[in-house]
Amino acid sequence: MEEKSETEEFKEYYRKKKVTGTYDAQREGSEDRKRKRALELKYFLELIQKKDREKVLELGCSSGFLTEWLGEVTAIDTSEGMLKIASKKNPRAKCIPGDMFKLKFKPKSFDKVVSMRVWNHLQEKDLRGAIRQARRVLKKGGCIIFDAEEKNMARKTIAYLYQKIFKITGYKIYQYSLQELKKILRQEGFKIEETRFLKHGIGRQIIIRAKKLDKNGI
Repeated sequence: MEEKSETEEFKEYYRKKKVTGTYDAQREGSEDRKRKRALELKYFLELIQKKDREKVLELGCSSGFLTEWLGEVTAIDTSEGMLKIASKKNPRAKCIPGDMFKLKFKPKSFDKVVSMRVWNHLQEKDLRGAIRQARRVLKKGGCIIFDAEEKNMARKTIAYLYQKIFKITGYKIYQYSLQELKKILRQEGFKIEETRFLKHGIGRQIIIRAKKLDKNGI
């Protein structure tokens, strides 16, 4: 029997009912978490800078925490349960099943591609694959906006123990330094324009806006 790839495991994990049903409650289960999520949302919206008539694609919309604020947007996810929740939060959003590793949209279809709390679950090979797919569907000069957990061994250790003790849902996290992300993005045809840092109790989340470069690197 062929072993499942990590991307397939990742997609299957977020289709589970126990994950869908507890996603929002776990991420907003305390006043501190609510404040942090509100700040995270603020940073994302500042970097997205969505304008009228811009076509925006959201990858892995999950329960629609970001989708709710994007107005007209195309939002994809592999979980039909998550898509139902997201579409209720934003009736203007086109919430459809989709695989961010195999986007079925035509090349140069979108002005911006955004992904919140998704690409931090990807090892480098899969992260590069997702970035390439985003680049293909972006128009000339388009942008990607996404986040990644900054490298911090203490946070990695504590998060592992916390998940084991409290049995919370959540797929494995991969950490990257800002320099590593700059290198990956440059090699995949992007240049970082702006960054924000969301502080955790220990460690930080890096939120990035990167511009698609042309063949000449401009």
